[in-house]
Amino acid sequence: MKKIFSSPIVGEIPRLRQMLEGAGIACILRNEISAGLSPDVPMSEGTPELWIQDDDRLAEALRIKADFQSPAKVIGKAWQCLKCGEMCEPQFTSCWKCGALRAGQTQ
Repeated sequence: MKKIFSSPIVGEIPRLRQMLEGAGIACILRNEISAGLSPDVPMSEGTPELWIQDDDRLAEALRIKADFQSPAKVIGKAWQCLKCGEMCEPQFTSCWKCGALRAGQTQ
């Protein structure tokens, strides 16, 4: 068994676990309960940990973890709001400044 990930951030371990198990890699979660015992339990001993059961799948699990930790790639170009003229990043469907929908978007 190998520890693959540890995080005090709620939601990270379940998301990575779902990705690993979706690839058929069996996982075990440790310190799930003790994480809520701070400050009585030191952070180093109470942080939730995700372990994989099959050491032979470590390389595959590490690739999945790397994909999980890499930022999402944004496709497209920045666009200009037709209402207020503000430049907006491509991942947004409405203007961050005035809230107007991007041209071609419907509610």
